[in-house]
Amino acid sequence: MTVNPAREELTPDSPLPEPLAGLGDAVEVQIRRAPGDRGIELAVRMRDSGQSPVTEGARRLAGRDPNQAIRAALREAKQLLETGEVLHPDFPPTTHPTVVNKPLQMATRQGRREGRL
Repeated sequence: MTVNPAREELTPDSPLPEPLAGLGDAVEVQIRRAPGDRGIELAVRMRDSGQSPVTEGARRLAGRDPNQAIRAALREAKQLLETGEVLHPDFPPTTHPTVVNKPLQMATRQGRREGRL
């Protein structure tokens, strides 16, 4: 992910933003200058996945996929570095939960984990 921090606050020697630091030693983080002086590149990956595709698929459907946590942490770190805060959807929601809007609520929750609807 490419990040354009407000100032030079992210270097390979600086501490990681809280969302990435919260992942701990389970991930490997690389920080480098983006090509063409277009900000900073953040690269994050699991140190040791070692799971079968079936297990990974089951964990993803259950909402416990570590890659979902990495994507969410990257999005939050990008927002913190660029704007200084993490933006969240309106809460409490402006609508009342009904049977009709239940699919939209489920899609919104999934979008927070996966990063897209």
